[in-house]
Amino acid sequence: FSRASEIEELRAENLRLRQKVAALEARLRAAYADAGVTALAGSSPTPEVAVPTAPSSAAAVPSPATASDLDLSPVELQMIAERKLVNAVKSYRDRTGVDLKTAKAAIDAAR
Repeated sequence: FSRASEIEELRAENLRLRQKVAALEARLRAAYADAGVTALAGSSPTPEVAVPTAPSSAAAVPSPATASDLDLSPVELQMIAERKLVNAVKSYRDRTGVDLKTAKAAIDAAR
């Protein structure tokens, strides 16, 4: 039983680290986009982050360079078009399981 708790602790730590990396990547890409740097938009592969507590089992790390690079649903894109940004962030978070900063960065980058 102690091994099972160790495994769960490692999974939780892994999840926290993956979410932190996703948030940092989103912030970095958003900063590049704000600075007008477009050469890096599609240069790195988009890893997936497993989120066992979310309705979806895996969430793509947001790539805020362009809206087509993002893992946004048609509903979220419609919310952005209608300027319902809070709803779009909430929908993105619920669907992907990412933290608030990551979701906000993804939605802001798609605007």
